[in-house]
Amino acid sequence: GPPRTSGKAVASLVLGICSFFFSVLTGIPAIILGLLSLRDIDREPLVDGKGLAVGGITTGAIGSVLCLGCLGLQVALLLPAVQAARGAAQRAESMNNLKQLCLAALNYESANRSFPPSGKNEDGMGSQLSWRVQLLPYLETQTGVTFDDFHHDEPWDSPHNKTLIDKMPAVFACNSADLPPGHTVYLGVSGPGAIFRGDSNGTRLRDVTDGLSQTMIFVEADPTEAVPWTKPEDWECDPNNPFAGVGGLRPGGFLAAMGDGSVHFIPNQTPPGAVQAAATSNAGDDASAL
Repeated sequence: GPPRTSGKAVASLVLGICSFFFSVLTGIPAIILGLLSLRDIDREPLVDGKGLAVGGITTGAIGSVLCLGCLGLQVALLLPAVQAARGAAQRAESMNNLKQLCLAALNYESANRSFPPSGKNEDGMGSQLSWRVQLLPYLETQTGVTFDDFHHDEPWDSPHNKTLIDKMPAVFACNSADLPPGHTVYLGVSGPGAIFRGDSNGTRLRDVTDGLSQTMIFVEADPTEAVPWTKPEDWECDPNNPFAGVGGLRPGGFLAAMGDGSVHFIPNQTPPGAVQAAATSNAGDDASAL
């Protein structure tokens, strides 16, 4: 009798054509059925449809490759947008952390009539733990570690206090930075004239004569500047290079929290003099260009 057309070959061609719309979902079955039909045709002389099988294999392969290529192009086009959205979310989270630290610092000032001290000063007076530890009672969120857990007559790296480093509260963690456990990039602005000036009594609100809205209190520093959260070590603005130590986490600038609780992104194009002015609290200089 006359040779019959292989059903597998017909199905292969149909699925191969569909692969231009459904990619590998029909492209791979088209290739498999095409190969099976070619095997049947070689084994059975009365089975025909070799051209259909080859067509199914060819269209299945082309459709799969084209659709995968389009998918790859779409991924390549969407990836920058996804990365930008992720960066924006991380930036928003970091800004919220800085704002929470500002509010805690203001609550501390309201209760103690000064901002928290930066740590032990030159005469050995003051805390041997960071301002972050001093703020623990004033944070709104549960921290898992309390102010009373520390031995305050011991340094931050004493055998007991070191055991608390890995219990760092989430508000000090920055998801944009890959840091060792217990390390933070949220540093106080320190140095002569800054809010964290090394005074064991802390800076009083009335001493911030430049205005809280014009004075930086915290910055998001570079990962290379990260410190254990309990260590009394902060960021000091270099007058010759005010951007040193900051700007490594955000394209085009860095995050800074002002004394009034506001958080700003400081672009790299900001005049260096304005950054230096914002790092001091009572120098009478102008930081309005921030």
